[in-house]
Amino acid sequence: MEIENQSNVSQKSTVVQVLLGLIVSFSSLAPSMSIGFSAVALPYLTDVSNARRLTGDEASWFASIASIAAPLGCLLSGPISDRFGRKPAIICVNVVCFLGWAIITVAYYFPNHQFLLLLIGRLFTGFSTGLSSMPAAVYMAEIATPKLRGLLITWNALCFSLGIVIIYALGWIMTENWGLVAALSAAFPCAGLAMVMTYMVESPSWLITKHRYEDAKRKLRKLFNSREVDEEYETLIRNVAGTRTECEDYRFRWRHFLEPVCYKPLILMSMFFIFQQFSGTFVILSYAIDIVNEAKISIDLYGAIVLIAATRAVTSAFVSIASKRVGRRPLSLCSGIGMTVSMVLLSGYLFCIKRGIITDDRFAWVPLTLLMTYFFTATLGFLTMPFAMSAEVFPSKIRGLATGMVTSIAYTANFILVKLYPDMLHGMGISPLFLFYGAMSAVGTIFVMLRLPETNGKTLMEIERYFRNESRNNGELERVQSTCFISNNSN
Repeated sequence: MEIENQSNVSQKSTVVQVLLGLIVSFSSLAPSMSIGFSAVALPYLTDVSNARRLTGDEASWFASIASIAAPLGCLLSGPISDRFGRKPAIICVNVVCFLGWAIITVAYYFPNHQFLLLLIGRLFTGFSTGLSSMPAAVYMAEIATPKLRGLLITWNALCFSLGIVIIYALGWIMTENWGLVAALSAAFPCAGLAMVMTYMVESPSWLITKHRYEDAKRKLRKLFNSREVDEEYETLIRNVAGTRTECEDYRFRWRHFLEPVCYKPLILMSMFFIFQQFSGTFVILSYAIDIVNEAKISIDLYGAIVLIAATRAVTSAFVSIASKRVGRRPLSLCSGIGMTVSMVLLSGYLFCIKRGIITDDRFAWVPLTLLMTYFFTATLGFLTMPFAMSAEVFPSKIRGLATGMVTSIAYTANFILVKLYPDMLHGMGISPLFLFYGAMSAVGTIFVMLRLPETNGKTLMEIERYFRNESRNNGELERVQSTCFISNNSN
């Protein structure tokens, strides 16, 4: 239920929306650092010179266990956000994340109980990753104008990318002292908690669903400072009233998933997330050092993963701007095509290396270039768009619950793939494994081309009406927008 009359929003209101976007997205930094922590800690934890080194099975559990807790966090993020508010949900993210990083720090100094403490800490940080999957994006989707929404809801994904860069850089600087890396990581949720508690304004849309009308009006004035707030307030009242459930109890919400407006986007986003995971995006992040080594990259391994992560972060910043101008579909299509080509070429290169077809060191730049290309193109769409679009395609009556469900599916798939990576590598070899990721990227691209609608520049109500309509062609959303425009003019 975002502000719909863009012309009524002042320049000061735009600044407020941008600042709030920065504040709530910052809380995604520390949870995302958990995804990359295994990559920087595993080389030391499994080193033969380490008296307390982890076994192969223990190492795979250390890398994947965060993904066990993440689906639970995804499922609970919706109910917490819908029942207690968007602000308490983001506060919860920071508190849980701090506890996780603190426990991991303690594990470094208590080697006799190191593995157990590491697993507990990773469970907490993984849980916070799941909790952070939707509140910030949903919050920005609700308070932002359609003009800014496409930009602001991608910032959560941008901060996820920056978190990976930070944790890789810390691992590069402090190669063996992963305890200090964890301690520094714990400072980020503390800063996020302070900013959220001090500056974040609760979503007026959520307040209206709780019948707190005066509070909603006050927050609306604080957010937008517009002469037309009263008109926008009435619009929010009508929109929320039109989609409010008969009862706030979640037992009564499940039946709404039988409606096309609910199950169509649920299936769509679930498939998009599954292709995201099976194309290898998160597996490579979790085992970055090992994969860079397997890919025969000749430069410093930590320097290579920092360069790859930086490529992803810079691309995320580009996507936050480009998605507003170009749209979700074109970027997602380019993403899938680029991922497919880079993985297939990397698989072919490694096959040639193994068979002795390529022996010249002049081609040593190829694997790093292809991995950077892979992450550049992946970030254009497959890494970022599923999270961004999940915040806008569901109706308000199930938005929190449904967004939690689809991200839970994503992290469940992530756990399976990360846990199985050592077995897949051993059984298939690195070249066929990259070919598998390329094939899944190709299938995902076909899915995007046939099924993914364009939501750029559309209000949340227009998107909801599109999914309610029986037509599935992508042009229908534009026709719905025209219908809404005519209807508003006639009123």
